[in-house]
Parts: sequence; structure tokens; C-alpha cells
Amino acid sequence: MNIYKLDNNAQTISRPLISVITVCLNNAVELEKTINSVLLQSYKHIDFVIIDGGSIDGSIDILKKYESKINFWISEKDSGIYDAMNKGILNSNGDFINFLNAGDYYFNNGALKIVAEEINKNNEVELIYGLSENFSTSERLNYLSGFEIDENVLWKGMPVCHQSMFFNKKIFQEIGLYNLTYRNMADYEFLLRYFKSSKNKNMIFVQKPLSRFNLHGLSDSNYLGNLKEIEFISKKYYVFNFPKNIYFFLKRLKYYFLLVSKKIRIHKIYRKMKYKIFF
Repeated sequence: MNIYKLDNNAQTISRPLISVITVCLNNAVELEKTINSVLLQSYKHIDFVIIDGGSIDGSIDILKKYESKINFWISEKDSGIYDAMNKGILNSNGDFINFLNAGDYYFNNGALKIVAEEINKNNEVELIYGLSENFSTSERLNYLSGFEIDENVLWKGMPVCHQSMFFNKKIFQEIGLYNLTYRNMADYEFLLRYFKSSKNKNMIFVQKPLSRFNLHGLSDSNYLGNLKEIEFISKKYYVFNFPKNIYFFLKRLKYYFLLVSKKIRIHKIYRKMKYKIFF
């Protein structure tokens, strides 16, 4: 096990301090790009935490290369991405927490400055979120996703990529960490748990892209499994009826349509339109 912790006493900590947590496993090339995306932010009051799952591909060399600029990093085996994210939360010191995993980036160098300015406008804010640019270098594809959270349709699934969500750390302290029962959609369960537990939700929607989400790690082969988990979580928090069941039935049909669209090479158009059609 490798572990490193920067002496925080040597730093001048300013508020708001934003914890950026990066989770990685055997992705050295993308890890370095993500690290640079964080370090190039114009807003410098960052608590940078990296949780590595025991990489053997050179990722540790990358972490050692940048460790003077990383507040905390550890490399050890874990039980999956949400276990690693929970470790990141427990080893963070920021007022707000954001997850930017290896291969994902901030939209530009001013993303965290936008978030910090919103925090300073409202000291009681619990969640700040914005748009994401979804991209795939292998398919030469990119499009914006995300929309303002409407609790009435939250049962459908995640409205915003977690890369563009900044939670006040007190929320994790009040309602707990990510539920490891869910392998792929624990961030969705956490969001629903937050909505059901908080009576006076104080949120700010930034109508600008804050992050860039790499679709390369999103396998279509996992789509049905993810959808099943979303539906299971949704039914845990919402009363279901016929229209809701039909919605998830159509989502499964969508998966098969995607397979066909790839065969006839129209999937790029489909992906760009999916948020307009299915949300």
C-alpha cells in the first residue's frame, strides 16, 4: 500500500476550500491529464485527493511525480469505484466535494472559479451543479448534457453527471456515504436519499458546462445492468404506476435501438438527441 499526505499546516487555507476527489485504476495516461486539468484551474483553493485502486501500470509513478501538489493520495485494493469515492470523502478537508475521475476533466480553467463564486453568494448552499460536455475521442463525438433538477421527474434517473455536481460536505456527514450495495448507480441513490431527507434543499443550477465526461468508460454492454439498478433504486424511493413502468420498458427498447443504430452508423445522431427524447 502506498500512501501520501501533504502537511496541511504548511498551507494557507482559504474558503471555500473545494475537495476534488479523483478515483483511478490502471489508467496512467488519462490520470495525468486529469491531474493537469485540476492543477491548471485559476481557482487555487483546492484540496486534491486521489484514490488509486492498486494500479500496476505506472499510475503510482504519476502520483509520485505530482505528490507535492496533491493533498492526499493512496494506492490499495478496494471494493469498486464507490468504495474508493467513500475513501476520498473520508480523507478530504474541503467545504465542498466534487468527483473528477481519471479520464474526466473540467470544462475549462475557470470551472472551479464559477463554483466558488456561487458559494460565496450563498453561504447556505448545499448543492451546486451544472452541465457536462460528454465526449468520446474514439467516436469523435461530443454533446452537452444535464438539466435543472425537477424532483417530479427525478425518478427517471440521474439528471446531471456527478462530475458537474458539488456537494457541501455536511450532506455526507448528515445522510451518510455512497451505498456500496449498488455497483454502478450509487451516486443516483445518494441523490435521491438527499432529496428525501432534506426538507429545505438549497441548490444552485449553473447553466454552464463545468466538466467534460469521457464516454469511453461507458460500455453499452453495461447499459441494461445500469438501467435495472436505476429502476430498482427509483422504486425504493417512489411509488410506481403504469406510466413509470412503461418508461423503463421504453428505455430497454432504446438499448436495442442503439445496437441497431451502431450497425447502420447513425448512433452519433442518436446520442446527441437522447436527452431531448428520453428525458
